[in-house]
Amino acid sequence: MSRSVSGPAGGHPFAPPSADGRVDASPSPAAYDDTVAPWTRFDPAAMPAGFVPLRTDPPPRLFATWWVRYLLFLTQLIALVTVLLTEYAEGPGGVFEAPVVLVPYAMATALLVVWSALAMLDAARLVPGTRYNPRSRASVVTVLWLLAFAAPVLTVRVVAWAQDRLDAEAVAVGGGSADAPVVMAMIAAVLGCFLAVWAPFRYHVRHGQRIGAAPRVMQAWFWTPLVAAVGVLLVDALGLREMLEEGGVTDLERTIELGVVFGLPALVMMLATWRATTVFDEVIDIRWRRWKHEWEQTIASMTAQPPPPPEPPV
Repeated sequence: MSRSVSGPAGGHPFAPPSADGRVDASPSPAAYDDTVAPWTRFDPAAMPAGFVPLRTDPPPRLFATWWVRYLLFLTQLIALVTVLLTEYAEGPGGVFEAPVVLVPYAMATALLVVWSALAMLDAARLVPGTRYNPRSRASVVTVLWLLAFAAPVLTVRVVAWAQDRLDAEAVAVGGGSADAPVVMAMIAAVLGCFLAVWAPFRYHVRHGQRIGAAPRVMQAWFWTPLVAAVGVLLVDALGLREMLEEGGVTDLERTIELGVVFGLPALVMMLATWRATTVFDEVIDIRWRRWKHEWEQTIASMTAQPPPPPEPPV
């Protein structure tokens, strides 16, 4: 509250605070955004005395990512159903090499990269970077996703090469040191694959936290499908195949096995992707609406300011 001042002739008991004694409780103006044209910004030097705007820039234009998110979810669902139907119709072997399976997964991969790139561009426009927390970049997340998709393929090839090398040498358990480089290469390939797959998720966790998204939601995007995959492998190791093979394996039983071993982790991944992308988009939308509201409030406050006094005659 302004401090009370009494006039010499018993004037109004409260007077407006002076410029040097004014308490500024308004938020400081937002940092300059390169995406906004300079002629649409307020000039703080031209503001009336004592007027502090909530925003000096209008809200930036953002990319609409909701349709990419919905299309990604639908494509993942179609790809999962296609895998199960192809396994049931064509029999074992080669299901993941069929074009009808590869096309929806390739489309889902492209949609995921597109959504990530657009989301990082929107986050960079809404929240400027700092020295120790740089702004998000679409090029970086695109490269990270490409490395994450290529890492498992390279790892499978390295592991297959290592197994062939060990089988060719036929070394006994605890054998010679000639196998040590091969085993170390296999371990390094698996560890590198894990880090490469985790990298794009870590990038989303970091920049999601920067814009205000809950870190646990973005972290669950990676860890929940991984835990589901480990659990499915344990179920398969405990005798799922042996239980289904009693009395011969039918097409339905083979499809059920594939639905458990592959379909369950894929379903968990689909739901985790939907949740993470939805939370990220919602946080961006909330921040944009807040910016828009503050900009409109600044415009209204600016128009409500009293006109400046006339200049004294020269």
